Amino acid sequence: YSELEAEKASVESKLQDRIESHNAEVESMRENLTHMQTKLTDAESQSAALKAEMERHIDGLKTELDASHAKSIDLESSLAAEREASAAKYSELEAEKTSFEAE
Repeated sequence: YSELEAEKASVESKLQDRIESHNAEVESMRENLTHMQTKLTDAESQSAALKAEMERHIDGLKTELDASHAKSIDLESSLAAEREASAAKYSELEAEKTSFEAE
């Protein structure tokens, strides 16, 4: 009977050791999972921040491009007006020259 008690105690001890070992592995896996989830959350936050920064930068560049395009159109319009004014002045001077030569 005492041999059975000793064997039972040995088996229970081994089982308890295995349970504790398994529980330690599970706890280690849980800690690793928590660590990886934290890293993933951090990476997602960094990614979102970088994406937002890039979108702001792109929006800024689009705004600059639009402003540059508008300025280009204004300059072309001003140049056309200057050409028209120059042509009118040239015609006026030519008319004065012709009138002066006729006198």
